[in-house]
Amino acid sequence: MKMIPYCRDIFYYETDRMNVVSHTNYIRWMEEARTDFLRQAGMAYDQIEAEGLMIPVLEVRCQYRQSLTYGDRFAIVSRITEYNSFKMKIAYEIYNARTGTLSARASSAHCFTDSSMKPVRISKRNPTLHALFLKSMDAEYSAWDYGAE
Repeated sequence: MKMIPYCRDIFYYETDRMNVVSHTNYIRWMEEARTDFLRQAGMAYDQIEAEGLMIPVLEVRCQYRQSLTYGDRFAIVSRITEYNSFKMKIAYEIYNARTGTLSARASSAHCFTDSSMKPVRISKRNPTLHALFLKSMDAEYSAWDYGAE
């Protein structure tokens, strides 16, 4: 499965007085990238929720390496690194899209629930969705051109 990194420009409101992106924005970007990753894999969040399934966050980690600033463009490569039909873990590499410099490494852990937040196994509840999750674990990313808009 070929994937495209999630990319966008940094907005002014995402920075602090030093013109550096606030650390809290990386968590929001992870959600944006996760949503984009699932859409590219053929399982958009609105479709998942229409099936009565939810994917709550259990844990988030982020290790910051190089600051991003207003005017930069970022690219996020997302990968499902663990999946067992009940829980999954997604790893994120956040890059300065213009230079290719790694800005942060992060991860999020999730479980699957029904709409009343009762835990479910995707393999039993929705075998088609389960197959998509398994297939997406082999996602490959095409290179992007640094500096490209």
